[in-house]
Amino acid sequence: MARPPKKLHPDESYAQHYGAKIRTYREEKGWTQEELSQKLLCDESQVSRYEHGHAVPDDKGAKILDMLFETGYFSEHRAVAAASRIPPNARELAKYEAQAGTIRSFTPSGIVGLLQSPSYVRSLAKGGLTPQEADEIVEERDRRQGILDGDPPVKLQAIMDEAAIRRLTYKPDIAREQIQKILDRADQWNVQVQLVDQATVTYIGLLCGIHLIGPRKKGALVAWHDGMGKSGRLIDDEEVIADLVDSYDLVRSAAMSVTESYELLKKIQESL
Repeated sequence: MARPPKKLHPDESYAQHYGAKIRTYREEKGWTQEELSQKLLCDESQVSRYEHGHAVPDDKGAKILDMLFETGYFSEHRAVAAASRIPPNARELAKYEAQAGTIRSFTPSGIVGLLQSPSYVRSLAKGGLTPQEADEIVEERDRRQGILDGDPPVKLQAIMDEAAIRRLTYKPDIAREQIQKILDRADQWNVQVQLVDQATVTYIGLLCGIHLIGPRKKGALVAWHDGMGKSGRLIDDEEVIADLVDSYDLVRSAAMSVTESYELLKKIQESL
């Protein structure tokens, strides 16, 4: 005798509500999860994750669901369901970024989030706390980066350590895509990219990253503190913000010029 399906909890999040809809439509058709997975061209376990709200189909998957079940629900609500899977603190960051006029970001040991390429994000996710959510993480990062192409676009000042770029070269495929992504963004009028020479062994930026968000309209400057997992948090204390602004300016004074940084990125890319 087959085991009864696991209970769903559609009221706990929109993603779970969305998933429960998939199960309802599937059962109305009399299909098993395996049969639906064959139609969606995915594993049976992936259908289970959809139905429990542990994952949300991509645009193509949502369109197939609409075609199979003769509805427009899954395409229409897919973005909302996907957004509901973002941790609350990360949703708060995305909200402030969407309302920003300028963002000043420095990352000492990696690539600034708004400049990360899909393969780089996926690699980070696979080595993180929730590797099973890599697709959703890549999708959300891409959605966040859309603010650089908005009307008007956010102005981004991004600073990274040269050593972080050099570290990428151990994975040439990822490095090529990532460096090209940075170069493409640096060609935009609203994006400035600078590198700190890896020979600069003592500067304040080695202590932590800095992410300052200035609102497009009237409002206070806020900062984002990166952390592992769900430990990232927003900072709005005026004294702390003032220290971070001063620290960012010191990091920028230690960095190479925009032109020098661009040429170095091209040189590293050509060496791959």
